[in-house]
Amino acid sequence: MQSKQIGLEADNYLCHMQIEHNSTISFDHGWNPVAIHDALSSARRIALVAHTNADGDAVGSVLGMFHLLNKATSAEVTPILPDGVPDELDWLPGTNMIVDGKRQSAVCRCAFAAADLIVCLDLNDPDRTGSLSETLLKSKTQKLLLDHHENANPDNWNICVSEPDISSTCELVYWVMHSAFGNDIFSLQAATCLYTGICTDTGTFSYSNDRPSLYLAAANLLAFGIDPMEINRQIKNVFTLPRLRFFGHAIADLLTLYPEQEIALMVIRSADMKAFGVESAELTGLINEVMKLRAIDCGILVREEEGKVRLSLRSKKHYDVNRLAAELFGGGGHKRAAGATSTLSLDDTVKAVKRKLKVD
Repeated sequence: MQSKQIGLEADNYLCHMQIEHNSTISFDHGWNPVAIHDALSSARRIALVAHTNADGDAVGSVLGMFHLLNKATSAEVTPILPDGVPDELDWLPGTNMIVDGKRQSAVCRCAFAAADLIVCLDLNDPDRTGSLSETLLKSKTQKLLLDHHENANPDNWNICVSEPDISSTCELVYWVMHSAFGNDIFSLQAATCLYTGICTDTGTFSYSNDRPSLYLAAANLLAFGIDPMEINRQIKNVFTLPRLRFFGHAIADLLTLYPEQEIALMVIRSADMKAFGVESAELTGLINEVMKLRAIDCGILVREEEGKVRLSLRSKKHYDVNRLAAELFGGGGHKRAAGATSTLSLDDTVKAVKRKLKVD
């Protein structure tokens, strides 16, 4: 296939990528990384933004790009998260530079307005930036997407790099930036952020891990001096006593199993969290504990959060929770991990889930 160089003046291109065992990267539809290199190198001000309720992949990809761009370009780079950095990830290098979309909304609007390039990370739709979505959608600034979720609409971005089969956006950032700028732009700080996102989105290499590119990327990041054991400790061993007690309560008292359908359903009310003194952010990882049950193939966590009802869905083999989340409440993600937000009450949301799954 003959390659061609496409600049930002050529709007709305969607590309996918393939990574070979020798660590080379190729882009479908005639792409090569020069277009991304040129877009990033020519920008004077760059705003980075990921999805609301940021997880390790969102925080890691934003901070990873922040460190990489500071070394690879002369641009003024502003990293933004719609809800700020969750407490369990505040140890990552550079979190003090992130602009909180809720607490610093005016700063975010100014950053979007001043930027001549907005890089969206770990989201397939501008709506996933929450309270920042209207500003993002109205912005006429050129936009670049790097994402690994399904159904990214290329009409929303000038360059749309979408690879749903890759483990994480952090892995995608590694390959794209390595291909566009080479190895010299990487540092201990960037590698730490990207490796953390890879670990959190793969359950430390326990799922979404069927491509050699994942292990190639992880091995290459290790070469920059990161401490994988310390990263793993920071990801997993960060429980407070109230959070640990709440996990035990949720599993013992708030979990319903449907063995015939291989489904586990957990329902958490605001009052449940208040009684134990925990916040919604501290529920991260709870659904993964449910998935340790041998007889369960699909786990669903339904919880009240800030006047809304949010769902986290996981599966091992048979259930496509990406499709399930989309059909229920217009959510999405991946076949094995997805999320959704319901505008119904908690009780009505649970009823809708049970009807869809045909459980009592």
